[in-house]
Parts: sequence; structure tokens; C-alpha cells
Amino acid sequence: MSCKDLFQYSPNEVRLDEEETNINLKNIPRIEALPKRDTLKFILIGDSQRFYDQVESFVTEANKRNDISFVVLAGDISDFGLNKEFKWVHRELKKLKVPYIGVIGNHDMLANGRLIFNKMYGPENFSFNCNGTRFICLNTNSREVGFDGSIPNLSWLDKELKQAVSYANAFVISHVAPFSKADFDNELELPYASLLAQSKNVKASLHAHDHTTNRIRPYEGGMEYFVIGTINKRTFAVITVWEDQYTIEEHEF
Repeated sequence: MSCKDLFQYSPNEVRLDEEETNINLKNIPRIEALPKRDTLKFILIGDSQRFYDQVESFVTEANKRNDISFVVLAGDISDFGLNKEFKWVHRELKKLKVPYIGVIGNHDMLANGRLIFNKMYGPENFSFNCNGTRFICLNTNSREVGFDGSIPNLSWLDKELKQAVSYANAFVISHVAPFSKADFDNELELPYASLLAQSKNVKASLHAHDHTTNRIRPYEGGMEYFVIGTINKRTFAVITVWEDQYTIEEHEF
């Protein structure tokens, strides 16, 4: 720990080193530049929050593998939206041998967390591709804006899904699943599910938030919705994609 980390001017401060800014914007080009393989494997984790020991253990476990292209942290990077929480989690995840991507969670929108996320990771809604697969990541934390209809941004999602038709596979990734009644805008639940169901190359909608792993197909059309349990339960998922197929396997560490 450096001397500057011993001083905190305010619990809601926004202070980042250059290395801690625009993490997604820096890591996405690394992911998109990876050599093409017959099979793509990536890891999904969720809810790092204050579970720093478990994050450290996860990094150790993930770094034992040589078959992973990147890691996605599906939100709730922080617990109270504090600058130091984001920094502590990043200090562990930057030790990964592969690039990682952060998605905004509802806890990341507390205090100045939303501002910190945008400075540290970049836009809340973004997309990238790897190995012929499109990844569409967005903010679905509706409660934090009072269910005002702005989150999730369905017009943005619709445009992204239409642009993704040229890819063999696509995955949509966010923190709160649409069936999380207390936190996802109920008025937008079925429109969200309908958009995904109409996009035939979308394989699954991937989430965290509920702290318990869950695999269901709750809507017409039968698309899979997968929720990864909190990293505090020492679990992560490996998603394997090949041709137009995929598997999801939960692993403990």
C-alpha cells in the first residue's frame, strides 16, 4: 500500500490513478485482438463488493487456466459505491493473466459510484466482439433511477441487437435480470425479454445480483437466463462457445 492510500479526504471522493481509468476501453481492444480459435471460453463472476479475500482467491484459481480469453464481472463491483472499494477490487483483478471487463451494478450507483464507474470503466452501455461472438453489456439497475423508464435503455439495446445479426452468436450481459421484480423496471421487463427473443443469434442473457446461481427460461421463446452467484460463495461460471453452440458450467474454488 502506498503512502497516498493512507489518506482519504472524503468517503465519497473520486480519485483515480491513470492506470485505474477507462479499464474497459483499454481491455476491449486487447480482447478483440485475440487470435481466432475454434472454441471461445470466458468467465463470468458477480458481486465482488467487499469480498476481497474471495476475489484474490478467484484470481489465483483463474490464472491456473490456459483456456480463458477474458473475464466479465457482472456488476456490484463495490458495496457502497466508494472510490476505495472500486480500487481494491481492481488491484486484485488486474493481476489476471487475461483482460477483464466490468459491468455496472446497483451498488455501483450508490453515493458517487456511478461517476466513479464511468471514469474507471467507461460507458455503462457498451459492446464488443471476440472470436465471432458479440457481447452486449448494459445498465439494468432500474431502481437507482426511480423506475423512470430510462434504464435499461431499450432503444440502445434494440440498435445493438440489430447490429449483432452478422455474428454467429451474441450474449447480453447486465447485473439485474429482468425477472428481479424489486430492482428491474416492471414496465420494461417484457419488452426487454421480447427484444432478446426476437434476436435469434442471442444465446443467453447473463446476470448476477441475486447472489445465487440460477438457470431458467422464463419467457416465451425459451431463451436462457443465467444468474451467477456472488463471488463470496466462491463460485464462477465458464461459458464455452463454438460454432452456434454454447455451454455454461459453474465452478467452485
